[in-house]
Amino acid sequence: MLGEGISRVRALIESVMAELGYGGIFLAAVVEVVFPPLPSDLLVPAAGVAAAGGVLRPEGVILAATAGTVVGALILYAFGRRGEPVVRRAVRRYGRWLGIREAEVDRALLLFRRYGAPVLLVAHLIPGLRSGIAIPAGMSGMPVLPFSGLTALGAAMRAMLQTTAGMLLASHPLLFFSILFLIGAIILMGWAVRALARLIFDKGRAGSGHSG
Repeated sequence: MLGEGISRVRALIESVMAELGYGGIFLAAVVEVVFPPLPSDLLVPAAGVAAAGGVLRPEGVILAATAGTVVGALILYAFGRRGEPVVRRAVRRYGRWLGIREAEVDRALLLFRRYGAPVLLVAHLIPGLRSGIAIPAGMSGMPVLPFSGLTALGAAMRAMLQTTAGMLLASHPLLFFSILFLIGAIILMGWAVRALARLIFDKGRAGSGHSG
């Protein structure tokens, strides 16, 4: 009974991914970076399931997801290069529609200035941060080629992990729900880390304000 249900879910995933194709994965990755409220962390593992069934090729999935992430990050990077005053005005006016707060820009800018370019690699493993870090990279004047290279490397690492997880999920049906649970737990952990960083940062700003 369980095996039949898993087979049906797998067939549904393969059907949906066949319709989306590599172009759909690419667009979803772009949208995820530019509009953080629309996460796609389950899409690439689903594409991995389709790759295991021969519907898609794993290298195509990884390439499409990586390219989409880089394009989305470059859009935000170009926005950041317009300068801090422009960015802050735009975030105050339109940030609520895009899911970006000025405090989040402050946190990402502080993180980037403290740890430098390597944070671009880690950022792609944390939901929300992978989009937020591109703006301060542009604001800090980081050259576009190193930014693109590090972003591509971090995005490729994430895409490889997610695609592999999806292929393992398809190859071992008994792990189907446990891997889905693991992916969900990773996403929740990322959001928890982000919320904790927000709390610590906000308290730090409040403390600095009172001491001044």
